[in-house]
Amino acid sequence: MKTLSIVIPAYNEEAFIATLLDRILTIPTEPVGFEKEIIVVDDGSRDDTAARARAFAGVTVISQANQGKGRAVQTGIRAATGDYILVQDADLEYDPADYLPMLAQLDHQRPTAVYGSRIRGQLREHGWRWPCPGRHPAQGLGPWGMNLTLSLLCLLLYGRWLTDLLTAYKIYPTALIRGFEVLTHGFETDHELTAKLIRAGAVIREVPIAYRPRSLAEGKKIRPRDGLIALWTLVRFRIGSL
Repeated sequence: MKTLSIVIPAYNEEAFIATLLDRILTIPTEPVGFEKEIIVVDDGSRDDTAARARAFAGVTVISQANQGKGRAVQTGIRAATGDYILVQDADLEYDPADYLPMLAQLDHQRPTAVYGSRIRGQLREHGWRWPCPGRHPAQGLGPWGMNLTLSLLCLLLYGRWLTDLLTAYKIYPTALIRGFEVLTHGFETDHELTAKLIRAGAVIREVPIAYRPRSLAEGKKIRPRDGLIALWTLVRFRIGSL
């Protein structure tokens, strides 16, 4: 049986982390051939995130000074022992039930990554609602528009159409991404990894997923400037070396 290492970067998520871990532990990945390894990387939280995560038997908690989501993900990758790594945000915007259809898309014969697409999920649930197809009714126009811009830029620079580069649900083959030298440390690490996966010839498949966006008042941390950094990251790793 293969192992799925679930890496959860967490910063001040005491309100959500226990509920999230409860949900993850109930997902039956074993019948589809995967044991779960859960790693919470507490990225310098100033609340009880780490303590609440440590209350769960079998959950590994790593604490570090605040260094950004990308560095927290890298810490989790280094600690993981699984065949694949799934990055899971610590809030409740995403449903761990979507692990199962994502795992079903892995191809163990060649390097394959699977991205959970919120855009495809909304199209599945609501169809092509104009003028913003794939946008969740509670999602701001800015994030939706930035996602579309990133998709177009990815097509232009890398020749690959991906509907949801900003998704926080991605499964990576461990052996492949451990071979990358990761240079970024914030939210843009997602896009560095996407660029390097494409340039390494990996297959990237998208699966429709559920999504419940949270507001800034609920603790959402990504900001408009992160979108601009994401755009530059795609350009940077297209014109630069791997």
